[in-house]
Formats: sequence, C-alpha cells, structure tokens
Amino acid sequence: MSPKKLKVAILGAGLIAPNHAAGFQEVPDLAQVVAVCDINRESAENLATLFDARVCTDYRELLADPEIDLVDVLLPHNLHYPVAMDVIRAMKHLLLEKPVAVTYQQSMEIYEAAKKARIHFGVAENTRFIRAYVEAEKIIKAGKLGDITLVRTFLPANERVRLSSNKCWGKKAGFGGGALIDSGPHTFYLLKWLFGEVRELVAFTSQLYKVDSEVEDNADVRGKLACGADFLSSFTFTAEIPHSERLEVYGTTGSLIVDQLVNPPVKFYAEPVDFDGMPLKGPEYDPLGWHYFSIVEEVKDFVRTVVEDRPPTVNPLDCCYAVNVIEKAYESAKNGNKLIQV
Repeated sequence: MSPKKLKVAILGAGLIAPNHAAGFQEVPDLAQVVAVCDINRESAENLATLFDARVCTDYRELLADPEIDLVDVLLPHNLHYPVAMDVIRAMKHLLLEKPVAVTYQQSMEIYEAAKKARIHFGVAENTRFIRAYVEAEKIIKAGKLGDITLVRTFLPANERVRLSSNKCWGKKAGFGGGALIDSGPHTFYLLKWLFGEVRELVAFTSQLYKVDSEVEDNADVRGKLACGADFLSSFTFTAEIPHSERLEVYGTTGSLIVDQLVNPPVKFYAEPVDFDGMPLKGPEYDPLGWHYFSIVEEVKDFVRTVVEDRPPTVNPLDCCYAVNVIEKAYESAKNGNKLIQV
C-alpha cells in the first residue's frame, strides 16, 4: 500500500518560496501543496497557481484545518518563534526556514516543544545538500588534509537595493539583525558539520548602508574550533557580485578550496608547489543552480523524513547550535570585540 500523501501548507510567499515549491513539486507521490498563506494576497495567489491550491492571509486558518499535515514556514526571522510554536501546538509537522529563531533560547524551546509533541521538525538548511560540501566532507573525513589548521569561509551577497526598499523586512534591527543572523546560520552549521564546535570567538560588525537600514551589512567572526584549528568567517551584504559561498580548508598534508563562482568549484591541493590542484569529481560548475537545487533537495529530504518516520538529514540541534554561536558573536561585537567562550 502506498503511503498517505502529505497535505502541505506554505506559509510565506516571498523570495525563497518558489524554491521550496519546486521541492514539493518533485515528490508529487508523497506530498501535495494544498494551501498558500501570505499577508500579501497577490503573492500567495501567484504561488498557489503552481498547485491549484487555496489561498489565505491568516495562518491560523491553516492550523485549524485538520486536512493539513505539514506547514512550511518561510517568514521573517522574528516571526519564526511565535508561529513555529503555534504550528507545534496544532500538531502539524514543521519545516522552518533558517535561522531557527533570533535567540538560542527560543530555538531550543521550539526544538523541545516539537520533541514533546512528537511531530517531525526540520530546519530548511540547504548547506548539507550542496554537492561541493558533500564531496569536501569525503576528503576531510578521509584524512587527506591531515590535521586541520585553518578554516576560512566567505558568504558574499549584494543587498544594497533590497536594504533601501520599504518591502525589505530584513533591514530592521527588530528582525534579529543583518548579515550575521541572515548568513551566519549556514556557516556555523557548516563548521559544526565538518569540523565540530566553536570553542571561542571574537566578532566585528559594521554598517555601510545607514540611510534606510538599521542592521549590520558586514561582519567578521574569528576564533578557535574545538578540533584545534583557527577559523575566520566573513559575511557581507555589500558585494557587487553574484550570490556565492567560499570555503577554504588548510591542513598539514593538503588544502581544499570550494568556490561556487570558480570553474571547477572544488579543488584539492596536495603541497605548496601544487599550483594546478586536483578538481574533485562530482560537483559541477553551476553558478546559477547550485543554490536552487540544494534547497529543492532539502525540501524533498524533509518530506521523506515525515513519510518514512525517520530523523531529518539536518539535525535541528545543529541549527540551534548555529544560533548560539551567532548570539555569542553579537555579544562580542557589542562589547568591544570581546573574546567569548562558546
């Protein structure tokens, strides 16, 4: 007998919603989007046409509907906590965009509430499904880099136009912050996944776009990982460059460079005179698609998590941990770049 098809509601029809919608479209035998909710009815209607789904502007209508099994929450960061808790109380399975919440305490409360309610809870963290990182993990875990000495990450984005728009919710401090809370969840999940926990850190933030925005648009976090390596993670909203991610891993017997704007996107360097490096098989150069397809895969994985009644590939606790690191980074930056133990 085939499994019951999940009835899905998408809550929030903004920038990332079409990518999530594509994920549900790729598993039509397992899930069906039956409702789309957004305070902007036109946005909800545009997304709903992909599924012939019904539309509403009040998410409480979705929670009161016994037909709906799973709610995909794609809302501003500061709304994650109250809405997620409402979804859990309604006993719906929950897929929640990153960050889990704007504080570590709220993140853990969501996690514990979902565990107590015995509903499936997943965080939409696409990092785990980026092919370049999956292949990089194999090299790192195989010990080909030796002892890791330094890890550097860089997440550039150009948010100048959005930060000057009245439609951009992310430019207000009340939404949790700027580049650090928006991009940091990816990096600190990645570090936890590949290298383990952060031991200590110091953070620096700055704001260049001050006319229409209240949040930091540049941030640097550096410190020590529990594995003994140093790390430096940079985030910016001010880069005139396509959205990308870069990871540099330096070890005692080799190094690894991942850059989504470089062809090939992943190279292994065996020694200081290895000027050419060795491209890793698998990850393809796809500067337009790497991000999109990783989001599609994250959605499909969570659908299978619910249908197969198994843990999600992305452990929500690791995503909560990423929020903890971000919280410590903000504490450091606000206290004169103080060294903070995590």
